[in-house]
Amino acid sequence: MHKLDQRLSQPIHTLKLGVLDYLLVAPGLMFGSYVMPATVFGLGLWLGWRWAAVATMAAITTVAITSPMKHYFGRLRPGPLAAPRRVPLRAMVNNPAFPSGDSAQAGMIVALLAVAGPFDDARRWWFVPLAPLCMFSRVYYGAHWVGDTLGGVVIGAGIGLLYGYWFGAWMAAS
Repeated sequence: MHKLDQRLSQPIHTLKLGVLDYLLVAPGLMFGSYVMPATVFGLGLWLGWRWAAVATMAAITTVAITSPMKHYFGRLRPGPLAAPRRVPLRAMVNNPAFPSGDSAQAGMIVALLAVAGPFDDARRWWFVPLAPLCMFSRVYYGAHWVGDTLGGVVIGAGIGLLYGYWFGAWMAAS
């Protein structure tokens, strides 16, 4: 499985985007442990305190599930990349790689917005690109393998769907 993951990740790890590196910083960091509180706070300002409360509970649940999994699996992160990056995002992480916590948080937020967000029409899907952007960014910067991000987004989306169904009506009451 690791060989397949290396083969899938290698084209992204060797990709050179030049100044476009800077565009991938936001999706690569906005669901991380240091920025996620600000992401939830911003969504709370937009959607209300009930939404922020549920998103906070879902984010904590996501960390409570992915963090022990990282240490259980103990998967190493990719080594130094062949292509240089303008932003040293890989240097900011040193815990095990699988599952990707950032991708899990992105999947959770996207699923929560889709299930219990402010839109009842096609606009509910506007946020879906955030998850693949986060996933690509994490692999591009060498913080993860493709499989780490896929596992993370599946876990996070499941948590977001559950919280959305459990608390959707309560969040809409705000």
